[in-house]
Amino acid sequence: MKVATKDAMKADAGMVNDIGLLPETFIMPTGANKPSFLKFPRQRTKLEWFRLKKRVLDFGGVVYYKYGITKPRPKLALWNTGKIAQALHRQMYTAFAENDLPTLTSTCASGLLSSFTSRLANLSPNETLRWTLHAYTRRPRVVSHRAILLPMFKGAALRQAVVKLQSKQSLARVRKDGSIVERTGGLREVKEYVVVQRRMWGGEEEGWMVWGTVEEGDWKRVVPES
Repeated sequence: MKVATKDAMKADAGMVNDIGLLPETFIMPTGANKPSFLKFPRQRTKLEWFRLKKRVLDFGGVVYYKYGITKPRPKLALWNTGKIAQALHRQMYTAFAENDLPTLTSTCASGLLSSFTSRLANLSPNETLRWTLHAYTRRPRVVSHRAILLPMFKGAALRQAVVKLQSKQSLARVRKDGSIVERTGGLREVKEYVVVQRRMWGGEEEGWMVWGTVEEGDWKRVVPES
């Protein structure tokens, strides 16, 4: 029976590489996207209370991931999550620009991988890509860290962290003669909420990979305006 379970998990391993963004993940809005204490004091107070409760619940899920699933218990190393996301971010876009499919496959969840391969397939055969990371302008900041069980499989669970990355970068399409395609290659200041995930499978943790990116949440979805 145990052998059959392991065989079934091996067969299904690739299928649950991407189950989407975990339900109820909420990215706190910033700046003008967040209700002002002066204009919406009641809604802002409710939003801050919602964020506090969400953090407590999310932390509880991560604690259960560590202590309630398997032994030896996984090492969470929460303080390192931002650096891991930043390294994967750089590795992913470098591999995309270099058409490095093996690295993309090991770095990206299946949905994101499909998006990258589609974009590469649509690229003109006379062009290549050049991605340049000029600088990270802020330290990476983890804005969400959640974990869930995958109850259909024994010893299976998933962690997802959303990390805010701010950088200066450029993406150019380059012709064979070395010239750059018009309206590409310009320096951009980019703010990204990068979702990285780590799966536990058969009681053993796999490596981190990138699921994709998300936008800030709409506060009106969790706190009514009126």
